[in-house]
Amino acid sequence: MKEKIRVTKEDFSIDEMKKEIIGDDAGALVVFNSVVCSTNKGHRVKSVEIQRYDDITLNELKKVREEVINNFKIDDIYIVHRYGLLKVGDNIVGIVVTAKHRDTAFDACRYSIDRLKEIVPLWRKEVKISE
Repeated sequence: MKEKIRVTKEDFSIDEMKKEIIGDDAGALVVFNSVVCSTNKGHRVKSVEIQRYDDITLNELKKVREEVINNFKIDDIYIVHRYGLLKVGDNIVGIVVTAKHRDTAFDACRYSIDRLKEIVPLWRKEVKISE
């Protein structure tokens, strides 16, 4: 069985993540997939550099996963966050949640990304296109 938390420079596949956690009892599967956008706050973006704080980033992602498992009645959750230099359209974050009911899956997925933004040490630097 693969680890269901990853911090990686490599791209990831939402379809592969889904295959890893979908079970026969799941009635709902909710996906959050963040990608590099071409604009931010009125500026055109060329790329984004995401830096992490080595093991601490992974440990904090594990905490997010544990919080979700302990506080929501879900079947499973898989979280991937990329770092390094990413260009427009590249995947940044993937979260897949399975649960028996859709409301629970949606709530757990939203909590996951919100909590990740709060506690996981990642820094984002945008490379803007000069106008």
